[in-house]
Amino acid sequence: MKQDYLKVLKEKLYEFQASKQDIDDILSDYEQLYDDAYQKYQDHDKVKEILGNPKDVAHELIDTLHIKKERNIKTKIVAIMPFISVIIFMGLGFGLDLWNPGWLVFLLIPMTAILFSTRLKEGIIAITPFVSVIVYLILGFGFDAWHPGWLVFLSIPMISILLSAKAKDIPVSISVFVSVIVFTLIGTYYNLWNPTWLVFLSTPMIGVLYKENKLHVLIYELSFIIAIGVYLFMGYNYGLWQWGILGFILPVIVGLLFGDVHFMWSYPPKGRKRMEWMIMVSTVFIALTTFLALGYLINGWAYAWQVFLLIPVVAILLGKPKHLTPIMPFISVVLFFSLGYFFSLFHISWMAFLLIPMVAIMENA
Repeated sequence: MKQDYLKVLKEKLYEFQASKQDIDDILSDYEQLYDDAYQKYQDHDKVKEILGNPKDVAHELIDTLHIKKERNIKTKIVAIMPFISVIIFMGLGFGLDLWNPGWLVFLLIPMTAILFSTRLKEGIIAITPFVSVIVYLILGFGFDAWHPGWLVFLSIPMISILLSAKAKDIPVSISVFVSVIVFTLIGTYYNLWNPTWLVFLSTPMIGVLYKENKLHVLIYELSFIIAIGVYLFMGYNYGLWQWGILGFILPVIVGLLFGDVHFMWSYPPKGRKRMEWMIMVSTVFIALTTFLALGYLINGWAYAWQVFLLIPVVAILLGKPKHLTPIMPFISVVLFFSLGYFFSLFHISWMAFLLIPMVAIMENA
């Protein structure tokens, strides 16, 4: 009976194209398991019931082997990525004299580790900051487009929203970021800051579309259209933009009439949640203000982008992580770029990325 059981198991493993070594190991293990169970129960049927149908066992084992093999491959790729990055970096440097921005290849190290250790959706969200840095620096060093190249960092929240939010919430959620992009690009290249700012009205205009009362929706949209028309008419015909803006009182009045506009300020619940909310809002404000100040006052677009890394770092720290590993990619990016940009040490500052696996090993070993 035992031999019949092992024979069926062996045939199914061969059918699933398992390697000879894996088959031998599995048969040896199950032979021992069979003997132990039979010695205890002295009943072949009972043993089969305990071990399971050999066909089902083979199917489960082959899935395990495939997963194990896939993990081994991913682990090997992650392990050799630092060496691959060094080879590519040296090739770009010595062969094409592209030390800068050739150093960007070292971002492949954390990006590969993230992609191979998380699910696809979470992996894409996690590597977006690195991709944004790469695109931003290429735009900066290659085309001197530090401004408005910084707009690429808006892809971080946008991609997170697109992959995580419910479909019905996406239009409103990303409309703010799209408006910022359109406003900045048109303003920068065509100097049409006014009336391009009207693009920000897309957010409330899209938002009211979700109201259940369709008559209210129609009245809201008409109020916005009339207000925009009054503003443009007064501005272009009489140059009275400041008076034209009074037209936007109309949507506010409509909101008051429908009970959707309230003149009040509300915080999250008291306690830790409120404190975390205040810290995050302050961090975003400080980062944005610092970035614009460094950029406009001292033309520091080339390095000011690093302040935005403070936002995800603070968010991670507020979650009280038990290790430093989650924030090491951000610290490494700052160390690497700052040493390279300010002290011309790109040729050695790439070693900052080695801190990521080193810290992970020390904290998890």
